[in-house]
Amino acid sequence: MSGQAASGTGATQELARPVNIPPRPALLIALQHEMSRDDPHIGKIARLINRDVAIAGNLLAIANSAMFNLGRHVETIEGAISLIGLNHCHALLTRLMARRVLAHGRMMMPRFWDVSEKRSWGMLHVARKMHIASPEAAHNFGLFSDIGIPLMMASFSSYPETLLLANRMETCGFVQLENQRHRINHAVVGAMLAEHWNIDADIVLAIRKHHSFEVLDNGSASSAVRELIAVHLIVEKAIQDFRHAVSGEWNSRGTLAMAALQLSDSDVSALCEELQTLFLSPGFRFPQ
Repeated sequence: MSGQAASGTGATQELARPVNIPPRPALLIALQHEMSRDDPHIGKIARLINRDVAIAGNLLAIANSAMFNLGRHVETIEGAISLIGLNHCHALLTRLMARRVLAHGRMMMPRFWDVSEKRSWGMLHVARKMHIASPEAAHNFGLFSDIGIPLMMASFSSYPETLLLANRMETCGFVQLENQRHRINHAVVGAMLAEHWNIDADIVLAIRKHHSFEVLDNGSASSAVRELIAVHLIVEKAIQDFRHAVSGEWNSRGTLAMAALQLSDSDVSALCEELQTLFLSPGFRFPQ
């Protein structure tokens, strides 16, 4: 990734170096192998999940949460898979394993993980409501879109300063700041992790391009990628509204997202109100 190191007081002189990409967890490899079969064996998938007591317990808790359950209690992993669906179970399990692998040490970033949770569930909600993309793809993209941030935090000692500078910016330009200071950015790093973890190619591309908003109107990406990026912009606006902050990216690129999804200002306002209600609802908190 090109870019000259910033100069002047407080600027970092760190040279670009490979960011450590955690290996794909063995459980995820085994699950993806079985799920990729023409006729996946639900019993075998359940047995694999049950080998990890914590992951199995979290998956059951999510299946019994207000987001998925319709009033009946699910007691087995097989029941959870039947309720949620195999593809969405894959997305949920990937999320749980990513949190376990990354949320420690310098990557233990409470604010980041809180926003990541809101984004992933918010994107699931919008995808369901609008019948665009696939709910599991939206959920996974919501998790992985900014997953490069904790990896950058672990790799560059000056990255906290980069985040501080970015939070003070009133306009978009986060990835340009990262490129300038570190010669790589969180979108590229997140795409590297997603690709390494065998995430769907459309999600990988959407992660890489989610701050490159020209893809929304130039036809250079598939409709699935454009929809994911457009929904991401709406959900980010809702999160910033929830935090009583301003989304610089929405202010400068929101019209592109509305055009891509054929939404009006009032449509977006209604979606953002729904999402803020979701963020406050008792059923929103899920196991980590």
